[in-house]
Amino acid sequence: MSEPTPSRPGALVISLDFELHWGMRDHMDRSADSYADLAGSRQVTLDLAERFARRSIRATWATVGFLFASTRDELEVHRPGRRPAYLRPEFDPYVEPVGTDEVEDPQHLAGSLVDALAAVPGQEIASHTFSHFYCLEDGQTESDLQADLAAAQSIAGLHGLTLTSLVLPRNQWNPRYAHAVRASGFNCFRGPQPSASHRARSADEQSLAVRAARLVDTYTGVAPPPTFAWSDRLRPDGLCDVPASAFLRPYTPSRRRLDGLKRRRLVSGMRDAARRGRIFHLWWHPHNFARFPAENFAFLDTLFDEFDELASTYAMTSLSMRDVADAVTADQGPSMPSRSDTTP
Repeated sequence: MSEPTPSRPGALVISLDFELHWGMRDHMDRSADSYADLAGSRQVTLDLAERFARRSIRATWATVGFLFASTRDELEVHRPGRRPAYLRPEFDPYVEPVGTDEVEDPQHLAGSLVDALAAVPGQEIASHTFSHFYCLEDGQTESDLQADLAAAQSIAGLHGLTLTSLVLPRNQWNPRYAHAVRASGFNCFRGPQPSASHRARSADEQSLAVRAARLVDTYTGVAPPPTFAWSDRLRPDGLCDVPASAFLRPYTPSRRRLDGLKRRRLVSGMRDAARRGRIFHLWWHPHNFARFPAENFAFLDTLFDEFDELASTYAMTSLSMRDVADAVTADQGPSMPSRSDTTP
């Protein structure tokens, strides 16, 4: 018996947490060996955007606001007067030394990269907050977040951009802050993946057991990964929630024999979304591809090959988070861009 035809096409949504060192500075200083791995991440970012455009993939780049600056002086102008007073001092990014410009400090300033990404067809520039803001850590408030998001919008304006999609660092969605998010001009956010090990939690709750559960989930978790109905995306507060379905864990030589399991699980989620007319949301960080770029890009291409098959068979489409928000808020239902639509 054939499956019923879904009322709306399924969608592959991809979001990337573009943060460079700002996303790791609380646990990785510049003397760490792993800091050197970031050296290739700027080129990987450009290569990813080029690959997306070549494969007709639309994606959302959730970018830390600090990275919109090309110089230290430019960054200083946009720093908010109100800042979080985290109880754990390592969370405060405002104490991080910043170089004069992108040439001197390529891991903390990236205005030229933001412009390059914005110019690539089909790519949405979104926010990862201004300062890599932690919404579940002690010492911050909703007013602090609103000031942070205002700064993110302000510095994005230098590039002629208005941000409408938000990805919170460490996926620390705080439902009490929904009003601040909406009031700051955002209508869409990436909610946490719906499982016990992926729920929003503070750093103190990130135990080894939680991390181990997430690792196991990558290879042997419940199949398929979660997919989401279009009808459930718009919340009563007006925000569109596009939750994560899965994290694209990067290639690791010690686990290379498990890559088949990883791919099979991700493909099962894509197929479920395509057949049932649902949303599959895959995310990762650009710097995840920096250490083994050839292997990571080869794996990604196998997922895009599968997507091509699903697009042909089920009319599955590639959407950014903004596309999803536009679709679910449209009175006439979603207006899906075709695969030939290559406008940013």
